[in-house]
Amino acid sequence: MKKLTALILALVMVLSLAACGGSGNDASGTPGTPSTSGSSNPDSGASSGGKADDIVLWTLAADLKQFAERYEEQTGNHVEVVVFDSADFSTKIMQTLGGKSKDVDVFVGEPQMLPNFFEAGFSADLSALDNEVKTRLVDYTYEAGCDEDGVLRAISYQACPGSVIYRLDLAEEVFGTSDPEAIGELFSSFDAIRDTADKLQAKGYTIFGDTGALRWFSNSSNPWVKDGQLIVDQDRLDYFDCAVDLYQKNQVAFAQEWSAPWYASMAGPLPQLTAADVDEGTVWGMDKDDLLAQGQAGGAGITQVFSYVMPSWGALIVRDNAEGNKGNFGVCSGVCGFFGGGTFLTINEYSEHKEAARQFIEFCTLNDDTAQWWLEASNGDVVSNKAILEANSDYENESFGNQHTYAFYLEEMEKIDYGMITGYDDTIKDAFGNAIISVQKGQQTKEAAMQEFYTTVTTLLPEITIPADAPFYSPN
Repeated sequence: MKKLTALILALVMVLSLAACGGSGNDASGTPGTPSTSGSSNPDSGASSGGKADDIVLWTLAADLKQFAERYEEQTGNHVEVVVFDSADFSTKIMQTLGGKSKDVDVFVGEPQMLPNFFEAGFSADLSALDNEVKTRLVDYTYEAGCDEDGVLRAISYQACPGSVIYRLDLAEEVFGTSDPEAIGELFSSFDAIRDTADKLQAKGYTIFGDTGALRWFSNSSNPWVKDGQLIVDQDRLDYFDCAVDLYQKNQVAFAQEWSAPWYASMAGPLPQLTAADVDEGTVWGMDKDDLLAQGQAGGAGITQVFSYVMPSWGALIVRDNAEGNKGNFGVCSGVCGFFGGGTFLTINEYSEHKEAARQFIEFCTLNDDTAQWWLEASNGDVVSNKAILEANSDYENESFGNQHTYAFYLEEMEKIDYGMITGYDDTIKDAFGNAIISVQKGQQTKEAAMQEFYTTVTTLLPEITIPADAPFYSPN
């Protein structure tokens, strides 16, 4: 039970869903996803009168309907897929499996949900598949699917490594190159990002839509918690200062992630707003075209957003919203390797159809033909099967300047250190983001904001201690 408090808090706050975007928030925010409707009644039980090999799957990812259809075509076994809204899913799992229900055989979880499910005893032992998963699937997905004792309990068909997604044409104009390695150097540290933002601003462009993009790099050097102590190192202070500078120097477009203007920025220009414009009211409530017209009539300039920081599913969001800019983006590395989201399948410990459930999970995650099919059917999702990614490493992605994106993501996954992840991360990142926002808007000094951050952490997570030499910390 040592992490239960933090994990429950993280579980309640989870809004992200792999391979899609939705309503998100600020510098601290975790990307959310649009609601998906179920393919059947969420309160329904196992298919009555079904065969012994028929199972019920509860999921956040509507993608799994396609897997279920393909599975039935190939095996004759039916999978009843129930898709939940992301906001309801965690509560539904906790309530249903807390009562030892047998009405669901397979359910999903994202990495930040899994420890809580494991600790509650909801996920069956998948050790029989351990060697295959460990050797054939992306390393961090194996680690995320194991409980604290190293027992495999969940397996993902996806991998979601991070990247910086950038405009090729603006890169050529401002930096004289669009080469991914060269552009990656421009995002290799927080100081480099600030310098890059200066150069872009001089040409009339903004580096990000929103300073929330920086949150993906908050685990660049240390985990947030080690040996029960909170870690605020120089990299985290650099992250803090970078986010404040970009905001106060008007080097972002103030188009909040997951908002309509943020999506629109992928296709073209936006009015150049200032922090003062945003703080004064809901200016982005206007239609994009009306806002552009009003901004130009009032003498305001326009800007274009250079880059977005997201897991690999974010590249699909950019692609699908780029319109005339489709093909005009590239992907490169940033401050550190990271991942976000991913759909992990696990078997209900109380299921009476564990063997059938295991066969379905194997089909989704360990079958090479399925992995290749999904790579093509999804038109760009990154699978967790290493052999299939390697087999497609020469694939030229026309949506990203014919870049070999699968080869790129394979390399990025080597940089992911799952040991940096703790069950406390979402709660701490949210509090840290709130501290950044208060300084961005001039509501607090950095010293006062950091002190409030420490107070929030110890209030929400009393098992965590603050080192006496923590920056800007004043023990009561």
